[in-house]
Amino acid sequence: MPIDSQTPGSDASRRVDERPADADDPSPRTRPTVAALLGVEALMLAAAATYCFLIVPAGEIPTKLLTGLGIFLLVFALGAALAARSILVKGRFGLGYGITWQLFQALVGVNMLRGSLYWQGGLALVLALVLFLLLLRLVRSTPLPESVRRS
Repeated sequence: MPIDSQTPGSDASRRVDERPADADDPSPRTRPTVAALLGVEALMLAAAATYCFLIVPAGEIPTKLLTGLGIFLLVFALGAALAARSILVKGRFGLGYGITWQLFQALVGVNMLRGSLYWQGGLALVLALVLFLLLLRLVRSTPLPESVRRS
């Protein structure tokens, strides 16, 4: 019976194109770009929340609904702002939150398109797709928590 000279987990059995978990960033401008786009999303969410709070006195939409929506949007705006900062300091929170938020935003964008909000839905979808792809590029270059503790 032939014996395999490559032991599991050895360097010889690792794929050539696989990068280590703490590889360099794919591009020096990727992190600032991702952080800036997440910051833009945070500002857009804060603006939408402000709009919700400003139209409460109009009385066309129930006050509790607008207030709840405004608070919901502010919480997510804060999360996007924290994710942007985390991306800049190579934290893992920004990746997880950012990717999850982009999936949620894509769903909202599709629903906007179905509701005849074409430019708003298109903007949400394009921004979600671009940020999703950029965030995925940063996954390998962001250190894992156990590697930060060892340093």
